Amino acid sequence: MPDNRKEIGDPPLYITCDPLSRTFPPGWKDVCFRRLAHPDDDGIVKYSCPLCDRRFDHRDIDYLQGDHVWPYSLFGESSWANYQLICGNCNASKSNKLETDVRRVLGDGEFRRMVSLFLCQQIENGGLPRDPLLLKTLGINQAA
Repeated sequence: MPDNRKEIGDPPLYITCDPLSRTFPPGWKDVCFRRLAHPDDDGIVKYSCPLCDRRFDHRDIDYLQGDHVWPYSLFGESSWANYQLICGNCNASKSNKLETDVRRVLGDGEFRRMVSLFLCQQIENGGLPRDPLLLKTLGINQAA
């Protein structure tokens, strides 16, 4: 998670977000900007992209993008704790890098074995339904 978590504070109570949503609420951008922006030497309040340190004033807010710190495609939820506001250039260059590197490591058979074991336990404990497709994927006999 970003180093500025303490500085950014709690999520805005008046702007809710579904953790399974692919996108963040648009209002979070302004809240994050206002909480983390600081005046420059010229007195203009500016926000620094946490990845490249480029400075933006509020007129440039449309260039900033809400981003999942832990990628959504790797089960990162859409939450305030997983939110960062970064510039468009950084978001475009970041895109798939973490996914590729992490997928390379997670593609190891040991990780898949651990996930399969966890999912089997969830099915046995009633945390997951006995879905036929999931059972087949995990190699569980459906009659069991």
